[in-house]
Amino acid sequence: MENPRPKYQSKRMKTLLRLLNEFAKSYIPSLSVRFGDDLTSRASGQADLNKNLIYLSRRQAMNADAIGLGLSYAYRIGSKYKRMKLIYDEMYFLTLLHEIGHFKIKDRIPKNYARLKKEIVDSDFSHDHLIELSYIESRIKRRAGERENEWKLRLADFMSWLTIDETISHHMKVEDWAIDEFERKRKAITKSLLEAGLLTA
Repeated sequence: MENPRPKYQSKRMKTLLRLLNEFAKSYIPSLSVRFGDDLTSRASGQADLNKNLIYLSRRQAMNADAIGLGLSYAYRIGSKYKRMKLIYDEMYFLTLLHEIGHFKIKDRIPKNYARLKKEIVDSDFSHDHLIELSYIESRIKRRAGERENEWKLRLADFMSWLTIDETISHHMKVEDWAIDEFERKRKAITKSLLEAGLLTA
């Protein structure tokens, strides 16, 4: 007898994708959501701001450092995320909200970043295109009275912006918004999953 599971999974994922698209459009009507096969193994989602597209991984990681990009310590940490105790299907919605947050929350880039980038690019400093932290520290000095963790976040922000054009602090704001928004919409999300037959009461 043929195993019906692949067909069931395909139908199930189509239904889930429909719910995710409906949910995304309730925030931004022009948004479309797709499952992305090209996402890195540690990326749960990705936003394409130019095309109004959000890609979600079919496999959602549940652990607190789920998102990759080498910045995972900035995501889903602390008591807010841990106390939610999500079920697997809910994770798609939290990841989707994070990606929606990239459309709604603007990254505030310090004015000196462009100048620093030009100085680094124009300099002779190169270790196979890797920029060592000590070199960044020499350009972004610790301010008088500034706490060490605040200074290190500024360093990490610049290095992140230099690498992926977004700062870590921006990602943290986006994730904080996503968690709060998920908690606000959780009952509605559960209802939609139940009505679609993806959850049992």
